[in-house]
Amino acid sequence: MSWAVLVAVQRRAPDALDEVLRDPAVGAWAFRLLRRVAYGAAAEQGGEPPARAGANLFATLAAAAAIRAGMPCSLRIPARRGRLWLPSLGMTGTVGRGEWAIVGVESRAHGTVVFGDSGSVRLPDDLSRPAEGWSPVPVIDVTEQGRRLLLDHLSPYRDFRGVRDPAWLPAKDVRRWRELLREAYELLRARHPAAHRTVTRTVRSLVPVDGRSALRVVSATVPDAYGAITMSLPADAVSLAVTLVHEARHQLLSTIDDLTPLFTPVLEGPEPAYFAPWRGDPRPLRGLLYGAHAFMGVAVFWQNQRHEGGERADFEFALHRWQLRIALAALRGATGLTEAGGRIVATLAEAGRALWREPVHGTAAWLADLCCRDILAGWRAAHLVVRENDAAALARRWSAGLPPPRSLPGTRIGEHHPALPGDGRTWLARLRCTDQEAFERARALADGPLGIADVALISGDPAKALPLYRSASADPGAWIGMGLAGDSRTSPLLERPELVLALHAALRRDGVRPPGPEELAEWLSAARC
Repeated sequence: MSWAVLVAVQRRAPDALDEVLRDPAVGAWAFRLLRRVAYGAAAEQGGEPPARAGANLFATLAAAAAIRAGMPCSLRIPARRGRLWLPSLGMTGTVGRGEWAIVGVESRAHGTVVFGDSGSVRLPDDLSRPAEGWSPVPVIDVTEQGRRLLLDHLSPYRDFRGVRDPAWLPAKDVRRWRELLREAYELLRARHPAAHRTVTRTVRSLVPVDGRSALRVVSATVPDAYGAITMSLPADAVSLAVTLVHEARHQLLSTIDDLTPLFTPVLEGPEPAYFAPWRGDPRPLRGLLYGAHAFMGVAVFWQNQRHEGGERADFEFALHRWQLRIALAALRGATGLTEAGGRIVATLAEAGRALWREPVHGTAAWLADLCCRDILAGWRAAHLVVRENDAAALARRWSAGLPPPRSLPGTRIGEHHPALPGDGRTWLARLRCTDQEAFERARALADGPLGIADVALISGDPAKALPLYRSASADPGAWIGMGLAGDSRTSPLLERPELVLALHAALRRDGVRPPGPEELAEWLSAARC
C-alpha cells in the first residue's frame, strides 16, 4: 500500500515527494535501517524501533507525500510513543500507547486525521501553523529566491546519536534562529559568494542542540543525514555564517568521498593518528583531511572579513591559517591517500598560498601566535609520551649533575593526560577580540592563581602572569603558561613539554624532589632539540 501511494504521488505531484525525500532525517532513518538489515543488532543505536516497525516507517514517507500532494491515502504507521512523525511537515501529539504504537492515517479531500488507541488528531488545513495536537517543523526562508531551511527539533531521527523524542523549542529561540539565519545568508551572499553557493546548495536543515556558550558553538554533520547540521545557538550572524561554511564543506567532501575513495585501507596494524590543531584528541587521516577541507573555507571566510571585521577577523584568520598550514604539512607526508585524495591535498595547498602571504599585525597577531604555541604545546603534553627507560636515563643524568644527552629521546602518541587544560586561553583570546566588555567581566570573575594568570597573559601582561603560573606549578597547565609568559619562544616547556613532564615524573619515581619546571626546561634546552 505505501509503495502504491508513493508511486501515485510521484506520477501526479513529484515536487511533493521531493520535498519529503529531501528532509535529511529521511536519509538518517534509511541508512540506519539498511545497516540493521545488513548487520543486525550490531548496527543498532539508542532507541531503535523493532526491525519490523523500522521498515514500516516507510509508510510515513508515503503519508507525508500524499498529504503534501492533497491526495487520498489510508495507512497504518509505527509512531514512537504514539506521536506520528511526518517528514518535512512536523509531528502530531500522542494518539497511541506504547513505545512504538501503530497509528492510522486517513487523508481525504475534506482533511487528514491521525488516530490511535488513545485519541485522534485532525491536521489543520495550513500545516505550517501550530494547532491542537499538531506541531509543525519551523521552516525559515533564508534567501530572496525562496531557499528554505527546516529548523528540526521534532523528528525522531534528527540526532545522529540515536532516536530521540521531540524537544521543546521556545518561540523566542525560533525567532532568534530565524533572525540569525537570514542575516547569515545575506552576509554570505554579499561578501562570500562562493561560500554562499556551497551553503545554499548543501544545507537543508538545522537541528538545534545545547552548547557550552554562545561563543563556543557546537556543530556536527554526518554523511547519513546529508544536508543536516546539528548546531547550538551562536552569538551572532557572523558565527553562524562561518559555522555553516565549515559544516557545508564537510558534507561536500563527504559526497566526493562517496563517489571516489580518498583513502587507502589500513590492512594491518593500528591506523596512524595525527595532530589536528582544531581538536584536542589525535585524529585519523580521514579526520585530518576532512578538517583541513573545512578549515580552508573557514580561513578564507575570515580573510574576506578582514576589511571590516577588526581584531576579531584578524585573530580568527591568523589562528585558522596556522591550523590549516600544520594540517596540510602532515597531509603532504601521509601515505594513506588515494590519487584523488592527493589531488584534494594539492588543491588545498595551492589555495593556501594566498593565505600564507597575507600579513597580520597588532594585538590580534600576537594573540593568535600565543594561542598557536599554546595549542601545540598543550596537545603534545596531553598525548605524547616518553618511554619510561628514556625518562629514567634523563633523571640519572640530572641527578649526577651531567648535561642532557646531545640528542633527546623521541616520543609516541599515548594515553591522554587527564590533568591538562583544554582551550581556556584560546577562548579568552577569542573573547578579548570579539567582545571586550565580556572579556572585562571574565577578568573580574577570574579565580585562583591559574585563572588570574591566564587573564593577565591574554591581557598582554606576561610579567604579572609569570609569578602566578609559578605559584600554581602543581597544575601541569601552568607549566605551559610559564613557557608562554617567559622570554624564550624555544623553551622546552613549549617545544617539548612532554619531555619536561616525563623527566619530572622520573625524578619523583627515583625518590628525588624535582626542581621547578623552568629549571628542568633550562637543563633540557642545553641539548640539541
